[in-house]
Amino acid sequence: MNPQQYRLFLDNPVLFLNGPGNVRQIRLDGTMTQAMPNSVSRTVQYPGAVPLHYQYSAARVTPVTLRYDDTGISATSAVWISRNQPGGQYQRDRAYYLQWAADHAYAIELAFDAQLFFTAELTGCGIMVFTAPNKTIVVHHNVQVPPVPLTFMQQMFESAAARQQRETAHVSDVRTQTLHGLAQDIAAAHPDITGGTLLSVQQYGATARVFGIKRNGQWRLYVNRPVGGTYQTELLSE
Repeated sequence: MNPQQYRLFLDNPVLFLNGPGNVRQIRLDGTMTQAMPNSVSRTVQYPGAVPLHYQYSAARVTPVTLRYDDTGISATSAVWISRNQPGGQYQRDRAYYLQWAADHAYAIELAFDAQLFFTAELTGCGIMVFTAPNKTIVVHHNVQVPPVPLTFMQQMFESAAARQQRETAHVSDVRTQTLHGLAQDIAAAHPDITGGTLLSVQQYGATARVFGIKRNGQWRLYVNRPVGGTYQTELLSE
């Protein structure tokens, strides 16, 4: 990635990644998916049907490199994000990174120590974004819902279609209740919050990458996901 490409990416990632050419996706290499140390200011184990652990992290930044890799095939071409020094031409910067874990929710407040934000790839997890004056909070959550044991009558007489419909409704209800409590807790800790945005697997499909860029003092978050055999980048929150 040369300096001109990097300026275009920072100024308008939607135009940069959705334009002509093969490079249409954001990829994080293995160095970005490893656990990164964060200073956790408080941890709350949420009561309820799902033991969701909420960790609010005072944001730290990590050095990153960005490499524009056009392999000639859109499926393998990408802007690669790494903590290592790659081969070829690349740009150095600093970024906030938000980790994930099964049955956990991690929240990070994006401040002004970096102009980039990345989180682990979404393959079923969800994102919550809270906005306030001079503040953006991002939550990466994974709510695991255990199956409900079958009653004798259900085991004997319930059809497979009815069972799937019932379990789908149960999972949706439990996740909604859990995230409602999580959102209330975050809003109570930050009474200046004025709005928010949700991103669920029902919205993005099989997989997605969420990233953020701060320009002119304002954070904008984007979602990069597969659409129709290629990748598409859209504005998620500003």
